[in-house]
Amino acid sequence: MQGTIFECIAWLANQDQEKRYEVKEVKRRRSLTQNAYYWVMLNKLAAKLRMPDHEVHFNMLRDYGVHEVFSVLDEVPVSSYFKYYEIIGKGTANGKLFKHVRVYKGSSKMDSSEFSRLIDGMREECVLQGIDVATPQEIARMKWVEPTDWNE
Repeated sequence: MQGTIFECIAWLANQDQEKRYEVKEVKRRRSLTQNAYYWVMLNKLAAKLRMPDHEVHFNMLRDYGVHEVFSVLDEVPVSSYFKYYEIIGKGTANGKLFKHVRVYKGSSKMDSSEFSRLIDGMREECVLQGIDVATPQEIARMKWVEPTDWNE
């Protein structure tokens, strides 16, 4: 169900009180047009820099993306849980060794505004390398393309 907060409260008031419900904010997802534009630029930049695509993508997530910092026990295999991360330090608490990990949100999990920042960063990097990219007006039009299915 999607609606205003008042519509949600009214709906919940009429539901089985023995059940538990989850309410979350509906965020605009990145569009397929945004995604295609990002990957075209990424491939051009990777070719120009003679770097693997996945390395350029990680650099973009690191420089322009969204991240959180976590502390986990040192023996935890971080790569089993996170795809995009870097160890940023170590420390001890109660005699146990921990590593501090900066975890980056993957582009497929970003909402539209987060992905727009990533695209803007990619565009800047491409321009610095002399790679032809779309104009700011073309980018603005891509940012407003709405996905047809919010749960996609």
